[in-house]
This record gives sequence, C-alpha cells and structure tokens, in this order.
Amino acid sequence: MEKITRYFIVFVVLELLQILVFNNVSAIGQIAPYLYVGFILVLPVTFPPTLLLLLAFVSGFLIDLSINSLGVHACATVMMAFARPTVLTWLSPRVGYESNNVPILRYFGLAWVLKYTSVCVAIHHITLYFCFTLTFDDMGFMFIRMLINVFLTVLVIIVTEYFVIKR
Repeated sequence: MEKITRYFIVFVVLELLQILVFNNVSAIGQIAPYLYVGFILVLPVTFPPTLLLLLAFVSGFLIDLSINSLGVHACATVMMAFARPTVLTWLSPRVGYESNNVPILRYFGLAWVLKYTSVCVAIHHITLYFCFTLTFDDMGFMFIRMLINVFLTVLVIIVTEYFVIKR
C-alpha cells in the first residue's frame, strides 16, 4: 500500500509540475521539457503492461486537457509506454532484472539510465512532434527542435531523479 501511495504522489507532483510550471516555460516556441513522462519511466520493470498503458494514457490525457492539444500527448505517452518493455529488454543486464527493480539511477547507474531515458523520451517526442504536425514539411526544423527538446527533457528528468530520489 505504501508503494501505491508513493507512486500516486509522484504521479500527481509530476503532472502538476508539468501543467503549472513546464507548460508555461518555453524557450523557443514549443521547446519545453516534458517532465511528466518521468512517471512512466520510473515504474517497476515488471509493472503490468495493461496498467502501464492505462496510466500512460491518463497521464498524457491530463496534459492534453490542460493545454487543449487534442490527444497528442496521450498518443505519444501511450506509444512510449508500449515501447518501454522492448527498450527494457534491449538494455537488460546480463543477469536480467529482479522482480522488484525500478529503473532509476540508484539501481542501474547514470550510463544505463541515460540510455533508457533517452530512448524512451525520443520515442515519445518523435510521436508527439509527428502528431502535432501531421506532415513531413519542414522536417529539418522539426528535427532540430525535437532533438533540443529530447535533450532538455532527459536533462530535467535525470537532474530531478538525482536530487529527489535518495541514494
């Protein structure tokens, strides 16, 4: 019960931070970190896939409601959650994962978490930017903006995790 309460608090805090702070702080147009995806990233490795997709949808949908973005965040977050087990399999340690492992710095180290977070955030942002534009026009500018946003999001997630989660 304590773990459920802890995850609920993390969910609420990240959603509120995204809605109240990060959605209102954009550098150049649509470049802003999407910290809310960090919630999906820190769920246990063996988290039930159906529940993972449901939480991803709710998380993205709440962001969509706050900025009137017509479901693009829900779509991108569900896509990231759908790809997460494959990314975890791809990055699996030789001995595998323990049943209660949580993919955070404390257990896997900076290099592993950086790869995991970068791949998942890139999947999220590729889906997000494609859903926003629904076109391949001006791909160069969109790609550069997406790369900057991926870097910024990964940086914010790693820094947040480093300072918030106790060692």
